[in-house]
Amino acid sequence: MIGEPLAFGGYKKEDSKYKVLGFPLEVTTTFREGTKWGPYEIRRASTYIEFRSSLTGLDVDEIGFHDLGDVAPVLGDLEESLKVLERVLRNVKGIPIILGGEHSLTYAAVKALRPDCLLILDAHLDLRDECMGQKWSHATWLRRLTEELELRVIVAGARAYVKEEVEYAKKKGIKIITEPSLVVESISSCRNLYLSLDMDFFDPAVAPGVSNPEPGGYNFSDYLTVLQSLYKTQLVGMDVVELSPPYDPSGVTAILAARAIVEAVAANEL
Repeated sequence: MIGEPLAFGGYKKEDSKYKVLGFPLEVTTTFREGTKWGPYEIRRASTYIEFRSSLTGLDVDEIGFHDLGDVAPVLGDLEESLKVLERVLRNVKGIPIILGGEHSLTYAAVKALRPDCLLILDAHLDLRDECMGQKWSHATWLRRLTEELELRVIVAGARAYVKEEVEYAKKKGIKIITEPSLVVESISSCRNLYLSLDMDFFDPAVAPGVSNPEPGGYNFSDYLTVLQSLYKTQLVGMDVVELSPPYDPSGVTAILAARAIVEAVAANEL
């Protein structure tokens, strides 16, 4: 791992079960660049926000985080980068919180942690067989994952996809949800889950600094509604991906990403 001058929330509390890792992965970007700067900006934003949960009232300062620094991707090689992250995560003792980075990293996290369920908040399905001639991409990672592993997958917030992806989702039993309030019921039978938050889940008016913005997204209240699904299941890990700091000059998207982590931890503690 590479040392990081900033720590999430300023914490390096070794006894915290929440282990923060940055993964500045940017290999298959297809629109806006800058996801490699996501981990740094999320950490920076986290040092300026309050850690009291709006959803639960819990003061997450009392829990803290153990920031382990960054995992270095293999320059220009997505598949090898994912293997590196998978190996690191297999040796993390606790609940990993990964700061991305392009969305492909979720493939490695799920391979390492093997959750019962995968809950993805994303404007896209990422189920294409190929994207711009590439089998491995931020737009194909979920297809590659579900070709290899059998697990329950729920995608909430998707609003930009093609027919090929919908057909594959039906074939694999991947549930696509448009109403955040329906997530809780959809994962009620899950023993544990991995949560992946692509920042383009939110409407561009709320989170402009993302790599592939899509109109018609969700707000922070919708996200809090989704988090109620954590009340009855156990979080085994999460990631926040696709923040593009060059398109976030006000820093509001990075602040939202940091707050999203705080709220997820608070929900998981109930």
